[in-house]
Amino acid sequence: MKIKTLLLLPFLFLYIGCHSQNQVVLGSTPLKIEKKADYSTVQPYYQVDFSAAYCLFEIRVNDVLVFTLNLEGQTSTMVPLNSAILQSGKQQITIKISPLAGQKTLHPSAQFSYNIKVFDAAKNLYFKEQLPGEYAVEKVDPSKKQSFLTHTSSFNAEVPYSITAYQTATDLGSVGGMKEKLQGAYQQLAKLIAKGNLEQIRKLISNRESVVATTMYLSKEESEDRITGMLGNLKSGFKLEPIPENSILKIFGNRKLATLIRPDGNPALLLKNDKANEELGLEFIFYIPEGKTDLEII
Repeated sequence: MKIKTLLLLPFLFLYIGCHSQNQVVLGSTPLKIEKKADYSTVQPYYQVDFSAAYCLFEIRVNDVLVFTLNLEGQTSTMVPLNSAILQSGKQQITIKISPLAGQKTLHPSAQFSYNIKVFDAAKNLYFKEQLPGEYAVEKVDPSKKQSFLTHTSSFNAEVPYSITAYQTATDLGSVGGMKEKLQGAYQQLAKLIAKGNLEQIRKLISNRESVVATTMYLSKEESEDRITGMLGNLKSGFKLEPIPENSILKIFGNRKLATLIRPDGNPALLLKNDKANEELGLEFIFYIPEGKTDLEII
């Protein structure tokens, strides 16, 4: 079985001109990022601690997709949530379990249970507390031939930053031809990756990294290591897989964000390294800033 490594790229910026055949152009709409005075010493790091089995599941925070996996077995692990927490206050987490790829109904043993834990990033991710609540998606009833189940809960987060990004962006559900626009943009991105121009890719992800560094409390050195590691993968035997024509358009983030995924839940852009027996998924999330008409990647 191949080892699958999912590289999520939240808040990556890049300009995609929807006119001019979706030509990729360097540039972005600046974000407003504010850090509180105690940012360097107060660094709460929120994670969902979950157990799942036999389902294709999604984890969303404030309707932003933070993790998805087609799980043909069982697992228990934690996934960080800060990338979808843009400011302090009430946060909503939604879990959706769907049939395994290629199936039409939920597996009888499909399940998902979770809680929220808080760590202190300023103290080497020292465990602080588990927030109140132990949650679980309801059990599958095989007699109902269910196609999905969901569970939603909320928690309060206090973070030492505030980010203004896609909150007031265009409703993508009202934009015609969105899938075709994204497919054109993805083809441009695929060509860029295939050329292996690492310096240009570095420029494209620079704004993304500034946001990731803020929400994940990364130092300049840690952020640079992230970039170096990703770029290293692109030149260490990974080859780009064709983007499937049956990729699925997903609109989320309260209809402000969009991406393309493969039918099995993996990102549309997928790199494979047959020698190392690994896969690397590159997820790009798009939006249209308020007052503009062109797609940008966030």
